[in-house]
Amino acid sequence: MQDPNPRREASQELQGLKATTDQLALPLLHQLEAYLALLRQQLPSQVLQAVFWLATQDCPERYSSLSRAERRNLQRNLQNLTRHGCCLLTVEQLVVLGRQIQMEHQQRKQEGRRKMLAALERLNGGDQEHSSGNGLLLSIQEQFEEENALSLITPRDPQGLERWFFWLNQAMVRQLRTLSNGLNGELLNHNLIQALLPIRLLDAVLTGEVEALGAPVNLLKIAVPVGDEDNAPQVVTCVLLLRLQDMEFAHLPLRLNRQKLQKYQKQLQQLVKQSRHWQKRLVSEQAIANWNRDVQQDQPQQP
Repeated sequence: MQDPNPRREASQELQGLKATTDQLALPLLHQLEAYLALLRQQLPSQVLQAVFWLATQDCPERYSSLSRAERRNLQRNLQNLTRHGCCLLTVEQLVVLGRQIQMEHQQRKQEGRRKMLAALERLNGGDQEHSSGNGLLLSIQEQFEEENALSLITPRDPQGLERWFFWLNQAMVRQLRTLSNGLNGELLNHNLIQALLPIRLLDAVLTGEVEALGAPVNLLKIAVPVGDEDNAPQVVTCVLLLRLQDMEFAHLPLRLNRQKLQKYQKQLQQLVKQSRHWQKRLVSEQAIANWNRDVQQDQPQQP
């Protein structure tokens, strides 16, 4: 006998997944806070170690040519920048930055859609109102994905919690990149690096779009072309680039903490997989129910 409410099982399963997500959210949040506490603790020493390598191995002559007052000023400025960066590595501050990154992501997606629609309009022959009808006629309605803005309150649904954690991780990466750029500016002021690399280049290295040369942890060594020509000579430069994987590699407790976070992530991924299955099932069963109801209503009445 057919279930009079085909959505019931799927709805019950989704409610159960929300309850399980609720139980997972709090320990995941606590683990993230523990990870951030270790990260803030480790950041000053790892910055110092990276700058030490630059000053004593990459450019010892330039560092030694600085006066004692200049060296003290350098150390003081680096410490102040690092201290400020540590203050921004909290869940509260990362939520704020995560919202900003979300907005940037949505703007890029919308711009991509606009370019696609403009290309299709050109393919259709321009103005569709005066089109002869001989061209390819396509109509696309832009569908914007409404991503819930990050909140200090962790989402209850699996997919929402997964997105929440993803954007906070992106915010961590962004904050370390921003700090790296500020530290590099200070190093450039003291002639300890050759150039301040563009933010886009740093982002491209972080996402794996640009390959870097081998370098000690939290340092980026890269060959930069001098000029716009294809055969322009290249100069190898070394700058700071603080990376989560480098910091974890250099500090075992931080690495172990990341592994605990990854265990929670794997549990969450399973919940997301199940949630997508039951959401699809819910929509499908509703469509079947609507179809059957419509067909029955349109059947001619038997005399």
